[in-house]
Amino acid sequence: MRAADAPPPGFYAPDLYAGRWLWIGVALLALVVLWYVFVWTSTRPARVRIPARVTSDRLSRLREDYTRQIDLVLGRAARGEITQRAGHQQLSVLVRHFVQEVSGIRAPTMTLTELTATGERLTPVSQVVGQLYPGEFGPHEAETLAGAGDVAKQVVRRWS
Repeated sequence: MRAADAPPPGFYAPDLYAGRWLWIGVALLALVVLWYVFVWTSTRPARVRIPARVTSDRLSRLREDYTRQIDLVLGRAARGEITQRAGHQQLSVLVRHFVQEVSGIRAPTMTLTELTATGERLTPVSQVVGQLYPGEFGPHEAETLAGAGDVAKQVVRRWS
């Protein structure tokens, strides 16, 4: 070897990176990509599923069951076991859950504004909920539970 080809004294060639650093970098990059995919898919609106049609036998059983539950709430309120406000709240829950069981519409999680804006199909429900709102959220106890119970039973009886 000639002196010109030899590295100068004190010069050392750079060390190569270990192979594991390449794989660590690839894994971190994959984690970032997976995070973005997860965030994108989890924040998309849910697909609307059309529920199966409720059979007439099941509909009549649901009507009987919910009418009985409404009568129980009205009876408990009349006996003073629950307050008028609690009665209004329970009637609202019953009507909303009946609509969900029969039609698949997520009425229990909808506000009165959403119920009203949904369209003609939910008009009876929005009317009942609108009648129940003052009793549920008003500053004073309302004595409108009996009338609201009758309207709630009408919705259950007529819903198809």
